[in-house]
Amino acid sequence: MVEGTKILIVDDDEDVVQVLSDFLELSGCEVHKAYDGQEALRILNKEKIDIVITDIKLPGTNGISLLERIKLIDHTIPVIMMTGYFEPGLVVDAIKKGASDFLMKPIEFDKLLLTIMRTKREKEILIEMAKIQGSLEDKKKIMVLNRELQRKIKEMTNMYRISAKFNRLKLQENIFEKILDVVCEVFEGRSSAYYIIDGEKKEIVPITVRGEERFKKRIDLPEGLFDELSSQKRHLKIGGTIFVPVVIRNQCVGLIGLEEKKNGMGTQEEELFLLKLIAENSSSQIENRMLYESLFNGVLQTLKSLITSIHMRDAYTEGHCTRVAKHAVKLAEFMNVPEYDRHALEIVAPVHDVGKIGIPDSILLKPERLSDKEYEIIKNHTIYGEKIISTFEILSNEAILVRHHHERYDGKGYPDHLGSKDIPLCSRIIAVCDAYDAMVTERPYKKALSKEEALSEIRRCRGTQFDPDVAHGFLEMMQDEGK
Repeated sequence: MVEGTKILIVDDDEDVVQVLSDFLELSGCEVHKAYDGQEALRILNKEKIDIVITDIKLPGTNGISLLERIKLIDHTIPVIMMTGYFEPGLVVDAIKKGASDFLMKPIEFDKLLLTIMRTKREKEILIEMAKIQGSLEDKKKIMVLNRELQRKIKEMTNMYRISAKFNRLKLQENIFEKILDVVCEVFEGRSSAYYIIDGEKKEIVPITVRGEERFKKRIDLPEGLFDELSSQKRHLKIGGTIFVPVVIRNQCVGLIGLEEKKNGMGTQEEELFLLKLIAENSSSQIENRMLYESLFNGVLQTLKSLITSIHMRDAYTEGHCTRVAKHAVKLAEFMNVPEYDRHALEIVAPVHDVGKIGIPDSILLKPERLSDKEYEIIKNHTIYGEKIISTFEILSNEAILVRHHHERYDGKGYPDHLGSKDIPLCSRIIAVCDAYDAMVTERPYKKALSKEEALSEIRRCRGTQFDPDVAHGFLEMMQDEGK
């Protein structure tokens, strides 16, 4: 959707210009290069440029001044600004003077492509709107052109809406449900579905559906179409449904199906553009999630390896962590806590004692009760655990949960003496499950309590050691478990 676009890149950093130029040329764009504002203006006076991508700080004529000069030459040319430092004042000034968008360095290629697609379409709409406004002759024509103008404004609004919806997506949200949320909003509730491909049976299979029953059925694809699905230019029409492929690295990973329009404003070309824009955004989101999950699984495996190394020193820790994790995840489901917290517990609960790797064997493996001084040392495992987990940037939020899993509801816990709802919910859940497992597990220096005795102790400590709501949920869950 960006092929053939004439793009001028302006930056005094030759490496930045070369990297962007190589990428855009591979994407089918015609690229012109300039290393300062004056050179950029000379190119603009000679060439018919579609889009300008410029650094905000340039030698001689800076990016803002260049923006103003470009708008005097041709106000329809979109100007995308680049900067390595976010400066709100400059951003506001540039937007006021007509900048189409801002990109932070280092540039993310998927965002760059989406921004070029959107700004290119905005330029086309601006040109069409200018033609409309310049050709008003009589009332009848005004009415027709006004409807056309309204449609163009609606299309531009939808473009911004699509980008905004995808930018606000959270990792824990179901990507396929959210894709169809966007489709339904843009296409006003028409039936739609997201399909995956069954290559063996030469079928596409719906995994998420909105609307008519027919969208819930598998669909046979005509012979020879499978090889063509990797092209994002391609779209299919089968039985009153438009299908647009979602492509990642030249491979079709799914299709978005939309009920064909029967009447009303808008043309097929405009609808196809918006549907392909949704598919482009979808492919970026799905690929980002695939990369995140791959990285995340690697991090989790590293943490589990650390737990295994603790297990080799202290067999109690691994079994304890496994049992606490099982109870914590089950309790979160029983209490119907938000999905984000449930996901966090699945990550953190199995490794909540990872900080014990920093505790000396003489204390960790001591067969009798710890002295007060030794107890103060072992309390540091919560801080060590936070430090270990926070070294992985993608787990920075989860690291806090490990730090606070020994806080008390009355504020008498450790390490920060937090109380009540200041303690993260997941930490409060782990605290109850952790204490229960410690009570029912025999140790060299203490006998195990019975299940009833341990539950009685949790009941007694509601509102002091434990969050009363979490303790109540745990007691109910264990009661149901015993039935």
